[in-house]
Order: sequence, then structure tokens, then C-alpha cells
Amino acid sequence: MHEGCRDDVKLLDRLKFFAITSSNYDEFFMVRIARLMRDADEGKCPPEILNTVLDEVRVVIEKQDSLMSQQIIPALAAKGLILLAPEFWKDKEERRADAIFENEISSIATPIAVTEAQQLNTLIAQNRIYAAFLLENNELTIVRIPDNIDRFREFRIDNDNRQILLLEDILLSRGESFFPGKRPQSACFFRVTRDADMTVDEERDQDFVAAIEEILESRKSGFPVRLETRGNLLLARRLREELELPEANHFHLRSPLNLKEFIRLTKLPGLDDLRDPPPSPKSVENLSDTDDIWEVLRERDLLLHHPYETYQPIIRLVEEASKSSDTLAIKMTLYRTSGDSPIVKALIRAAEKGVQVSVLVELKARFDEGANINWATRLEKAGAIVVYGLAVLKVHAKALMIVRREDIGIRRYLHLGTGNYNDSTAKLYTDIGFITSKDEYTRDAALMFNAITGYSSAPPLKTLIMAPFALRKKTLWLIRREEKRAKGKEEARIIAKMNSLEDNEIIEALYKASKAGVSIDLNVRGTCCLRPGVTGLSENIRVISIIDNLLEHTRAFMYYNGGEPDIYLSSADWMTRNLDRRVELLFPVAEIGHRIRIRSILEDYFKDNCHSWELHADGNWIRRKPRGNEPPFRIQEHFAEEVAAAAASRVMEEHKTLTVRRVPPGSK
Repeated sequence: MHEGCRDDVKLLDRLKFFAITSSNYDEFFMVRIARLMRDADEGKCPPEILNTVLDEVRVVIEKQDSLMSQQIIPALAAKGLILLAPEFWKDKEERRADAIFENEISSIATPIAVTEAQQLNTLIAQNRIYAAFLLENNELTIVRIPDNIDRFREFRIDNDNRQILLLEDILLSRGESFFPGKRPQSACFFRVTRDADMTVDEERDQDFVAAIEEILESRKSGFPVRLETRGNLLLARRLREELELPEANHFHLRSPLNLKEFIRLTKLPGLDDLRDPPPSPKSVENLSDTDDIWEVLRERDLLLHHPYETYQPIIRLVEEASKSSDTLAIKMTLYRTSGDSPIVKALIRAAEKGVQVSVLVELKARFDEGANINWATRLEKAGAIVVYGLAVLKVHAKALMIVRREDIGIRRYLHLGTGNYNDSTAKLYTDIGFITSKDEYTRDAALMFNAITGYSSAPPLKTLIMAPFALRKKTLWLIRREEKRAKGKEEARIIAKMNSLEDNEIIEALYKASKAGVSIDLNVRGTCCLRPGVTGLSENIRVISIIDNLLEHTRAFMYYNGGEPDIYLSSADWMTRNLDRRVELLFPVAEIGHRIRIRSILEDYFKDNCHSWELHADGNWIRRKPRGNEPPFRIQEHFAEEVAAAAASRVMEEHKTLTVRRVPPGSK
């Protein structure tokens, strides 16, 4: 939300950040607020906690709403992207609205009379926009805004200007057409968010897929947790009362509802001056499109820094394996993926050809359950072996193994990563991937896959560290090793990057290490329950967070180890759920060049003074800015430039050949 408030951020990027905030709050209400409401109702937590949280949320939402309506929309109009409200429509816009209403809306939208208070709740779908009309005799009618036709109606005015009419504005302005002989007295838009915090009873529900499908269906009718309205306030209050929602859960707004859909406007062509360009993914070092990927991996490991380096090698790995007659098996974990995943399509092709494809599809990946069931069904039909997660534990590890028959015998190839197998988010999230054929990694991966697809206790791993069996113990051991070195007057240091930090035991170990003199730099994008800089407790701990155009998703760790740093990558954050209730992987990086590169990446983050926030001892995050003559340094921009320069250098090297041109005898 703060990024959306910044005047130095480009307009469409500010709009993008508000869309992200809107999306995040949808999930926050569906899960966190729903749980607090349920706990308060059952006496499990004081209602004051719920009210305090809602008060804090209101401050954020009202600030964003004010900026959206008073700054962003007018500023976009001044730049030629005009979101035109009905009160500013002239004859041309009225004719356009008439045509859209007559040709589309009137045939699709359905007015529904609300005859009793209890009925309103049963008529409203999760997070959809409705128009409410109060007719004569206090009759209430609602109309759902069609969500299967385009919400944003774009019209070119000239080369520099375009208008956007919102579908809901067109419907509301023509509302009388739904009620011949009656005149609406007032109208407003509204949107209801429902409880979606539902889990499977894994002891009761034997048919796991059916249980997940039941949850998906029940989310449609969960109890209301938030009402958003825009328009007539009296009618909005009536809706809240009929939904039996407390006033604290009602948000009356001036800007359009469901801002997350406005992410589409940020991608409109011809507006490049209003947004920062995304990084253009570059080729991976030591791998060209013409190289035999299997031969390359037999010689060396590959390290991929996404999205600065292309995600294509991972897709290529699976696609080439699916086509090759030498492929014997493909095994992978699937937590979240894209809606049109080339990786899953390649798995389906491989299974259809007779390759033994085994996929663990995690159905408990919240809000991706439906997509994962769909992929799992298609994989099973193709002949793949599909395992639907593990009882009690979520499988969050990111692992892909390919087994091939080669001249020297059977050989395994392995990809491990910090992010999901999702080619779409790979363009938006920062992650690091690692591909190897080394036996010490692939042997452990084979054991891990056998453990999570069959009945097994902790597998005897030697290189990979697996939660919930060993990851917590290993992490604490590494922290305490640095603590011992500091007590022995040696240099001791830890650098860690993750999404969240909230595990009590890890935090206590970091406090002890800090008191012993270990220098600890933490890069935590989201929740951080540790307080840095507290006298006598955490004076040697620094915490930053990077909030920029790309979502920081990498989990990486450096332990100084007396000058011979140990570098690890992981799928896990330092959260209790990751360490104790999920299958996760922590894996060491062996090659010296890769270790140096990851350490440099970790250290460079702390140079950012443009999109970096620092956590202070009082719990406040303060945005870092260049001081004095200090030049601005933006880490995501730096990585994009660094990878681009390396790619350009490789191209130059490839073209450093001597070509002799000689004129043949007798030619002119």
C-alpha cells in the first residue's frame, strides 16, 4: 500500500500496488478475519483483538480509497487514461452506454427481488459485485454485475487519450430498465466477502478429493465477514443490517470495488511511460538453446536467478524428457502452478508415451485446490501416478527429478528451487533454482520421493535436509555454531533471506547468537516477530524488507563458518508451520562460484536505499532513503542490469572469432 502511495512510483505501478493490496485483503478477510470472528464467537479470543485488527485495517483501506479516488484516477486521466464516471458522460458516452446495455447487459443480468432479510445472504456469491436498488414501497432488488463479459470498456478518443467506462456504472445508470412502471429511489454497489478458512478433517474424510471439493463448494456459502459498498449510504447500511454484520466489518468506499481487477489496466499497451518495464529474462550462464542440456548437466550444475534469468531451462528439461525415448521416469512435487502450465502438459505427454510419471499434487494449497484437482485428474487420465499430498502435512518442497537410460547406465537429473513450478509467477517473483546430476543430491531426492509417495518414516538423507524431520534441528545447529565461534572471539556472521520469520525457537536462538556477538542480517519480506536492535538482546541483528515491482520470494541462507561460508537454499521460511507441519527441503550449494554468487546476492540486498524498509526496535518499519551524497541503489534494478551485462558479455565472447575474407582470383 505504501508503494501505491509514493509519488516517485510510476502511475500504473501505483495502481498495480493498490490492486495487489486489494487482493491481499480479500484473502486476509476470508482467512484471518473469518478465523478471528469464529474464535471470538466461540469465546476462544477476546473480541477486542478482532476490533483492534479491524480498526488497523480500516486505516489502510480508507487511505488507499482516498488516494485512489482523489489522486490516482485524476492523475491517470491527465495522462490520457480516463476512467469516466457517469456524471461526466456526454451524448457520445450515453450512446455507448445505451448500446452496451441493450446488446449485452439487459440479456445477461437478472434482477432478483429480496423478499426477506434472511434471503439476501443466500443470494450473494463470494466477492462478486452487485447493484442494489431500493424501489417504491421499500422493495429491495439486487442485480449481479455480469462477470463473464468485459468490465472495462475502452474507447479511443485520439492517439493520446482513451476512455474507460465501467460495466457496473452502465448497469446502474440504466437500472430503471429492469423495473418497468417502478422508479428506483436509491441505489448502490456492494460486494460481500465470506469465510473461506475451512480445512479437511483428515481422520474423518477418507475420500480426500471429495472432501476438498466439498470445501470448495462450502466456500460459496460461508458466513459474511466483510461488506464493501459504494453509492447511497442509507441503502448500504440497510444491506449491512440485513446481512447481520457489525459496523466494523462494513467499508463504504468512494473508489470502484474490487480493485484487484484493475491489474488489467496496468498492462494496457501504449502506456509504457506510466510503468517500469519488467526485467527481460536473459539466458543462463553456460547454457545456450543449442546445447545438449543433458550433456551440460553431466559436466556442471546450473544456478538460475529468476526472473532476471529465464525460467525456460526448467520447462525445457521436462519437455525434452517427455519427448526422449531415453526417459524412464519423471517425479515431481506440484504445489501451485499456472493455469496453462507447459510443465504439466509435458508430464501428461510423457505419461501418455509410457514414461513412469509420479506427481505429488498438494490439494491443500489454499485457493489453488480447484486448479490442482483439475491437473491431477488430467494427469491420472494420461496414466500418471498421482499422490494427493500427505495426511496432516502439506508438501511444500519444490523438487523435480528425471531418470534417464544413458550409455553409462541409469542417470538422474534434479531441479530444486525456492519457488513453485509456475511459469507465470516466475516472471513476477524472485526465486533461485538449482539443477544438478550429482549423485549426492539425486540419491537423496530419490529417497525423498519414495518417502512421500509410500508409507515411510524419515528417509536417511545425507545432503538434503528435510522438514519436518531435520530442518529445524539443522537450522538451530548452524545458528549455534556461529554463536560458539563468536564466544571464541572468532568472526561470526549469518545472512538470511525469507518471506516470514515467526518461529519462537529460531528467534530465541538468534537472540542468543546476537548477545554472543554474531552479526545477523535478516531480509524478511513479510511477517517478522523478531525485534532487532533491542539493547542487551538483539543489538547485532538488522532486519530489512524489500518491497518493489517484483515479489521477493527467495529463501537463501549464509553461515560464515570461520571464513568458509556454508550457503543453503530452501523452500521453507522460518515459520513453525514450515519447520514442523510441512514437507520442505533445505539444500546446500556446493560449487564455489555459485556460493560466491549467492552470498553476493544476499549482501547486495542490504545496499538498497530506494525500495527497502528497515525494522526498528519499537516494531516500526522505516523506509530507507539515500543519505547525503549517497547515490540511489535499487536492488531489483541492479540485478536486472547485472544479469543483462553478463549475458551481453557472453555474446561478445562467442563472437570473438577471426574470420578471414579473401577475394577469389579473377574477381572484381
